[in-house]
Amino acid sequence: MVGVAPVKRFEKAPKETQPTHYMPNATSVISIALHIPNGVCDVWGEYTEPGKTAGPYLFYGYGLQNLELARIANLAAKKLEYKGYKSIIFPPTWAVSWYRFFERLPTEGILFGDFSHRHAAVAAGLGEIGWHGLCITPEFGTRVRFNSIITDAPLAPDPVYEGPSLCRPELCKLKCVRICPTNAISTPPKSLKCTIGGRVFEYSKTDHVRCMYAILALVKGSGGRGHVDIPPGPGNLERLLEAREQQNPLDRHFMDFSYGFITGDFCGKCLHQCPAPKFKEA
Repeated sequence: MVGVAPVKRFEKAPKETQPTHYMPNATSVISIALHIPNGVCDVWGEYTEPGKTAGPYLFYGYGLQNLELARIANLAAKKLEYKGYKSIIFPPTWAVSWYRFFERLPTEGILFGDFSHRHAAVAAGLGEIGWHGLCITPEFGTRVRFNSIITDAPLAPDPVYEGPSLCRPELCKLKCVRICPTNAISTPPKSLKCTIGGRVFEYSKTDHVRCMYAILALVKGSGGRGHVDIPPGPGNLERLLEAREQQNPLDRHFMDFSYGFITGDFCGKCLHQCPAPKFKEA
């Protein structure tokens, strides 16, 4: 899927992540989305569960999707450049995307990316933000990954999504909160708010340090082999790094040599177990 958002729809975003922060004369943001195959998501589970495995999701749900998105964005950006328009492309979301703002993680507990592909997808009309903070699309729910191109090309914008609400916490009883193995997803009223294209979205104030315990397969329920106890309260980066030293050796070897470029996050429960598509006609 592809959508186009005018830069004015990002005027309420943090100044240092707006398209015009990187390109003052930018006119548009192109959002690109790739669907993660349903079977890849449905087979995810603990390695001890019959008929379940995390392997397909790790590669086809994350690593390969990100590489494909990067390839598509790279080719599209160069085509625009050859037509005389400047473009900036960011990598799909993984650790390299956080590098600029990494110091905020210990103090704020939030992973700040150079540019938010999820919010760009909403601005480009591909979906809306759910309580878990993911972009929900009417076609594929949350089983999608995104990338973005900032450009000064004069492109016609797409309308923002105005269909039936895709996130229905009154129906799923905040399933994303209930299934998170690290209790990283907040419950109301603890939330964040953002305004995109005149619409206000309210969603979880996710504790990204606690979330990383599952991303790195450090806890039961995240698809890995080991388990460490997470200290109560807000996530603490120092404690997370200490826990990393206790990681199961097989998981540690796997993450050290493949994370980000071949495979991705171990967990992803909030993405592949979100029931949102079932609610769009409810």
